[in-house]
Amino acid sequence: MSENKNQKYCNSLTKYTRLKTREVIVGGIGFGGDNPIRVQSMTTTDTMDTTSSVEQAIRMIEAGCELVRYTAPSIKEAENLKTFGRN
Repeated sequence: MSENKNQKYCNSLTKYTRLKTREVIVGGIGFGGDNPIRVQSMTTTDTMDTTSSVEQAIRMIEAGCELVRYTAPSIKEAENLKTFGRN
């Protein structure tokens, strides 16, 4: 993505504007581009605690979250993510 040095972070303090971005599809949901602003969050549970992680994700979704993210800092956590859909 090219950088526009003339583009300001905030064009106006009183008028809403949105920077034009590239669309990215995650799990069938469009982010960026002309899509609406999406609600997303990241769990704070230990990724190895499958039950707590899934329960927290369910609470986020029930509250309106459209994308839930997990952290997998090592192969061990990444392997455990496979069990999340099985609860």
